[in-house]
Amino acid sequence: MAFITLNKAHLFHNLHILVIKAGGKEKLMAVLKDNAYGHGLRIMAELCHEFGLKRAAVKNVEEAKSIADLFDEVLVLVDAVPTEKLAHNISFSAHSYAMLESLHDGENIHLSIDTGMHRNGIKENEIERAMEIIVQKKLQIKGVFTHFRSADELNSEFFWQRSLFERAKKRIKALAQQYGLPKIAFHSCNSAGLLRTDTLGDDAFARVGIAMYGYNPLHPSFNPVLLKPVLALWAEKLSTRVLKKGERVGYGGVYEAPYDEVISTYDIGYGDGFFRFNGITSIAMADGSVSKGRMSMDSFCLGGDAKEVCMFENATTLAQEFKTITYEIPTKLSPALKRIII
Repeated sequence: MAFITLNKAHLFHNLHILVIKAGGKEKLMAVLKDNAYGHGLRIMAELCHEFGLKRAAVKNVEEAKSIADLFDEVLVLVDAVPTEKLAHNISFSAHSYAMLESLHDGENIHLSIDTGMHRNGIKENEIERAMEIIVQKKLQIKGVFTHFRSADELNSEFFWQRSLFERAKKRIKALAQQYGLPKIAFHSCNSAGLLRTDTLGDDAFARVGIAMYGYNPLHPSFNPVLLKPVLALWAEKLSTRVLKKGERVGYGGVYEAPYDEVISTYDIGYGDGFFRFNGITSIAMADGSVSKGRMSMDSFCLGGDAKEVCMFENATTLAQEFKTITYEIPTKLSPALKRIII
């Protein structure tokens, strides 16, 4: 059956580079949301734990519960307020007054600050009220963070947002001292932010996602950082036949054999999370072999009779084919696909 390979050496290579940039393993939070960007949540969490990372971020409470045994802290980034009391090492991202009011008294939180993304988060003029709610509900404010909207782009918005976050940090530090709160961990840099900065300043750590998985989101004009893709997708052969000249294959018969040729059917389709291709143009595999006809829900055809074929080992090339971003290629892959560490 079709499967995914995860290259442990590549992952550790990437993490080593990011640790050097951040200033230590304690300065990295592994972003494992959305099934670890399609790589497999539990298996990637175990590898990050083995490497020595102590913090992770996930999408929702269910993801957090499944890996909480591996980390000192797991931060839930995107979810509705949970009805149950969370484990002591699970923290919840609070993006609004309403979320702060809805959380259980004493819950661990990281306060989200809106520095220009305007997607969610507490605005600068709302900080005093947010801190009042935190104190009234005895919420345990473990961290305060923001998210950069353009850290990977060639403009100055990264520095503009950093300056707004620094201003917010000063206000929050003053209020924390006034209320007698414990030290707060501030964090702002995503992968692009970390790769393009010389220092985290007094931020406690960076949240690294796409770079950990082997992709540099920065424009090539930035100093190059050699990261290695971790994931490769493999399909296994279901059958082989000789397609006679003039015969057509697949839905709509869009591919017609120009001569007698050997073709095989493989067990990956758009039902497995691979992008559906229409057969009008061919899609190249990692070895250069090309697709024949349309992709089906559960299979596709390819010239030759190889037992296994690597569909991709670098999502960037495939993303260009489908006019999308690198992130989307692995994230779409079905959690049901077997994942193997190599």
